[in-house]
Amino acid sequence: MIRLSLRGLWSRKLRTILTMLAIVLGVAMIAGTYVITDQINNGFKNIFEKAAKGTDVSITRKAAFGGNNVFSATGALPESVLAQVQAVPGVAKAIGTVGASGAVVIDGKTVGTGGAPTLVFSTQPPPFSQSVYVTGARPTRDGTVGINTKLAADQHLHVGDTIGLATEHGVQQVTIAGVFDFGNSASIGGATLVTTTLADAQRWYDLSGRFTGVSVSAEPGVSPDTLAARLKKALPAYADVKTSAQTVADDTKAISDAIGTVLRTILLAFGGVAVIVGAFIIFNAFSITVAQRIREFAMLRSLGATRRQVLAEVIGEAALLGLVASLVGIGAGLGIAKGINALFHAVGADIPTSGIALAPRTIVISLVVGIGVALVAALAPALRATRVPPVAALHEGATLPASRASRYGVFIAIAAALLGAAILAAGMFVHAPTSTRLAEMGLGVVLIFVAVAMVAKHVVRPLAAVLGWPAAKLAGTSGRLARENATRNPARTAATAAALMIGLAVVVFVAVFAQGFKTSFVSAIDRSVNAAIVITDKGGGTFPAAALPAVQALPAIDQATPITSAQVQVNGRATSGMVGIDPVTFGPMWRFHWLKGGSNALLGRLAAGQALVEEQFATKYGLAPGKHFAALGPTGDRERFTVIGEYRDPQLLTGFTVAQSSFDRLVPANQRDPAFIIATTSETPAAAKAAVVNALKAFPTAEVQTKSEYTASLSKQVNQLLILIYALLAVSVIISIFGIINTLVLSVYERTREIGMLRAIGTTRRQIRRIVRYESVITSVIGGILGTVLGVVFAYVVTTRLASQGITFSVPWVQLVVFLIVAGVVGVVAAVLPAYRASRVNILEAIHYE
Repeated sequence: MIRLSLRGLWSRKLRTILTMLAIVLGVAMIAGTYVITDQINNGFKNIFEKAAKGTDVSITRKAAFGGNNVFSATGALPESVLAQVQAVPGVAKAIGTVGASGAVVIDGKTVGTGGAPTLVFSTQPPPFSQSVYVTGARPTRDGTVGINTKLAADQHLHVGDTIGLATEHGVQQVTIAGVFDFGNSASIGGATLVTTTLADAQRWYDLSGRFTGVSVSAEPGVSPDTLAARLKKALPAYADVKTSAQTVADDTKAISDAIGTVLRTILLAFGGVAVIVGAFIIFNAFSITVAQRIREFAMLRSLGATRRQVLAEVIGEAALLGLVASLVGIGAGLGIAKGINALFHAVGADIPTSGIALAPRTIVISLVVGIGVALVAALAPALRATRVPPVAALHEGATLPASRASRYGVFIAIAAALLGAAILAAGMFVHAPTSTRLAEMGLGVVLIFVAVAMVAKHVVRPLAAVLGWPAAKLAGTSGRLARENATRNPARTAATAAALMIGLAVVVFVAVFAQGFKTSFVSAIDRSVNAAIVITDKGGGTFPAAALPAVQALPAIDQATPITSAQVQVNGRATSGMVGIDPVTFGPMWRFHWLKGGSNALLGRLAAGQALVEEQFATKYGLAPGKHFAALGPTGDRERFTVIGEYRDPQLLTGFTVAQSSFDRLVPANQRDPAFIIATTSETPAAAKAAVVNALKAFPTAEVQTKSEYTASLSKQVNQLLILIYALLAVSVIISIFGIINTLVLSVYERTREIGMLRAIGTTRRQIRRIVRYESVITSVIGGILGTVLGVVFAYVVTTRLASQGITFSVPWVQLVVFLIVAGVVGVVAAVLPAYRASRVNILEAIHYE
């Protein structure tokens, strides 16, 4: 039976290759995901290991919650800690360091980093130095800095050049003393790196008398673990003491969580869509070939083969096909990993990676997915093959007997749909880890897709009749025959359309959800913000103290007020957003939707220890006016708040709002999210914007926009993300094309005699190509319609669930029409090869074909 399986695959090379491609692309996405994330993890680990070689123990301030992030300081340590460290037995040398975030300014413009941070840290002498200087030397005089190699290369900078460095005290003009690699990399995660003297770093970031870290080297004979244990006993509880090995592991994990985990989840989701699409194609291909090989299976049965052996023969073909496709997919995955890495470099995200990292886990998962999908998809056709009676070998045109379950197909589909809906609802509503909820939602969606595919055959005839009508009118007989061919085997047409249906359903869901998000967010800004001008910090931090007075002093500005935000821990449970405002100036700028009798008068009462809470925050923590809650800041500072009012604003002022004085006590400057300044004006927004831009020339990280420009920039960011998502989902559409090609090729093979008869009575090759092309388009558009309906329904369900978060249901009709047009184009493309093969059929051979 193994020989028969091999012979069966070899004798149908085109069908085998087309079916394999459905698995290859899905497995390649999965394998490539694991390869690139492993490369990223190993790349950063190598950098951190080399950078930490001279440090035996590092000390930072413990994060109150959420753990440490290698890209951000957790707080500050008093200088007295350094003296305590130096007094511990076994310490050979210890130095204090400062790390913060900023922005590089060249010719009055902020250097873009593609979203990555600009990290500023004080230089360290040997043996602690994390930087390898390729030109110049580390900065030792105030007003000098070192920059990383990537920044120097990108901006054509050299030792001795002068640049600007945006800090908490505005832009500092500094001279480049050296250009360095971090560890052995020109960059780290695409970040811009700047080193400066300790005195400058403390002065520029209001850290006089404080450090953000202490680096320690051990005396000979003292192990890092021993020294770390002694330091933990000697230092205050807020000091976080780690060996270099622990630091490397934690920093690598932080990078993995920040980049690898998110990237892996996203790419695996798209890979999963591709695999599911491939499963439908495999099922359809095996269903067709089993039906076409009735006489072959009957002959095997006549020669004594048992049903188990026939089942083994078909399953063997599927297993071999899955194995070969998985191996090819793993190889293709290496190419995908290289492509993703090249994409990172193209967009300026210079993420370090190691060499090819093909872990055993990647190979095992890829093989399990590829072979498993092939076996599961081929199981039902294989079982049907076992029901071929031996007598069928004597009858030309024999058909497969109906399965016992076929009469219950509708009921099975309904049960699958209900089960899928229940699992989907559980994933959306039940409190569980995010990974568990996503898995549940994915399983529920797959079951619903299967249910729709099972019942789709009942709508194929009416849909094909409507969709084929224009072809019948325009192309006459060719169009009519194409419409009839599409309805000849509704189950086959439905299964073929289902592959495209899945990919398009996901695309439509993303489009509708994104449209709802954009609409709700823009509406929230229009509804709540009275300001005409919005100023944001392009450096990703807070504004220097002098920026706000510079705006408020302008005659063109009536009023200006800042908005700051950060994450804090509430009641020792979960993190939530906290917003800091100036109660005096904020009221005229913002239209609150007050609840429970509240009014703007509450802003006048907003003092230290008091808070205004958003409706969703109040519901989550069971709060109401008069009740209390506690907030823990990122550095461990605590404050207890009394609720004095409640409002509804699930998009903008989420969480809770406090006076700026309370915010400043809980959150240090280096822990805040990017700040905003909003301003009203009696002049035109354009004139006011020009005045503000001129006033903030000394603060080049400030980006000034009118309110309409700000909302347009947000929409642009969402659109850019959508383009990336559509590009990834294009893989599933490509797989669908192979599925349609496969079905049409097999259909042409099945109708060889019919095509020969049509050619014999005068049908031209062009007309034959038209028949195949129109049939393909009809099938593709059916898949497009089903996918569009499903995508809109899924988006409606999800947006309804998120209505409390302010997400609205909004349908982008133009995009949906474009997607349907794309479905038709897919049909045209998929028909090229089958149509050509059909038109080249030899007439005499076709008439005698059995």
